Amino acid sequence: MKQSSIKTKALRSIGFGAALLSLTPLAAPAALAESLSVSPTRMEVPASNQTTLTLKADGKEASVLQLRVMEWKEGQDPSRMKATRDVVISPPAARLNPREELTVRVVRTKKRAVRGRECYRVLVDRLPGKEQSGQAVKLQVRHSVPLCFS
Repeated sequence: MKQSSIKTKALRSIGFGAALLSLTPLAAPAALAESLSVSPTRMEVPASNQTTLTLKADGKEASVLQLRVMEWKEGQDPSRMKATRDVVISPPAARLNPREELTVRVVRTKKRAVRGRECYRVLVDRLPGKEQSGQAVKLQVRHSVPLCFS
């Protein structure tokens, strides 16, 4: 590859990065207006096979949430998760008003006893809300909480 071609690609990458950074101030107010707290941030569940997760809407707008559990191996890239029915979450969808809190149940339904560790990820997606103005950026925010049974 020619030296000038490498320089051109580098300049394009820098330009693209600068363009993305310039959009950050537009996204920040929307992100702050609709924040969501999830706790705990990691779940270690002994033999009981069930636990809870607490969600709290800290923003000024209601939050629409989708909740799912995906099979995952510790140390594995979280993008390589797969759907499972071994663990269920209730409710699987919710709407939280500002300053409202919701306790979600997470239950392992798999009949076979846990051998060693079984790991999953609880995905909490905050779906984009209504647009504030013509220039607002809609963001989908995902919390991915590790869940391990032992």
